[in-house]
Amino acid sequence: MRLITKIKSLVMGILDKQNQRKKEKQSKQIKNTLTQLTNPELKYLLQLISKSDFKGADLQIIFSITAKLQNQLKSE
Repeated sequence: MRLITKIKSLVMGILDKQNQRKKEKQSKQIKNTLTQLTNPELKYLLQLISKSDFKGADLQIIFSITAKLQNQLKSE
C-alpha cells in the first residue's frame, strides 16, 4: 500500500510539473501576442509615418523609430 502511495505521489508530481510548464508557455505566448507587433501592424505604422509631415527635432526620433520598425519587419 505504501508503494502505491509513493508511486502515485511521484506521478502526480511529474504531472504537476508538466502542467506548470504548459501554463508558463501559454502565459509567455499571450504576453508576446500582446507586446509584439504583427507584420500588418508594422506595415501600417510605416505607411502612416510615410504619409505624415514631421519637422525639426521630431525628425531624428522618427528616423530612429522607422529604422527599428523596418528592422523588426525584416526579421519576421
